[in-house]
Amino acid sequence: MQTDKTVIRAVGANATHVNNLILKAQALNNGMCEYRHTRKYDEDIIEIIYDENIPKRLLEDIIRVFADGLEECIYAMDDTPLSEQLVRLLKLRDKKLSIAESFTGGGVCKRVVSVSGASEVFFEGLNTYNEKAKIKRLGVSEYTLRTFGAVSEQTAYEMSAGLIATGDCDICITTTGLAGPKSDNSALPVGLCYIAIGTRERVYVYRYKFDGTREEITETAINYALFLAYKQLKNI
Repeated sequence: MQTDKTVIRAVGANATHVNNLILKAQALNNGMCEYRHTRKYDEDIIEIIYDENIPKRLLEDIIRVFADGLEECIYAMDDTPLSEQLVRLLKLRDKKLSIAESFTGGGVCKRVVSVSGASEVFFEGLNTYNEKAKIKRLGVSEYTLRTFGAVSEQTAYEMSAGLIATGDCDICITTTGLAGPKSDNSALPVGLCYIAIGTRERVYVYRYKFDGTREEITETAINYALFLAYKQLKNI
């Protein structure tokens, strides 16, 4: 039997919801499809392996289950990794990207530069762990850091605003958070993080509370940062 496959990639979907979608699709496929599902750091990769003789209408109905059910969480309907999808879209839109990281420690930059040809669209990456670095390199105000703290919506906003203000990039990603395993003097919960996506028009700030080990929290935040930038870039 000859087979083919369709791959669906998504970030941020509820795990139970994804499993229910697979069950719904299985109820439709009449034994003609097999599903392989992996989930890591809140990224879902669903492979639909099917008999090449499957009726076209049936295959379309199965794919529609996931397309409609995952909707805004999908970033690829093929087997293209998230970082590659972002770089590809940056090239297509002819846009430059800059990144400033705190708790992700360069992980977002590493994922971007791992893609061949990223140099065409990646302007710079800063690892501003220290508060003084945030002030000196990004223009975050001392008042903001004293009043709201380094892990805050306000700081994430100013980090992105500082990058965009240079005029060297069209879109930027900034991260600040607590990866653990212990909190800092702020007593904020481990796993709390803010991810900001800045464009020439405005800055969008997202708040998350991730669970897990230090690595799990960090890697999950990296996935969300790349995904949020991809989603925003589609609107530019």
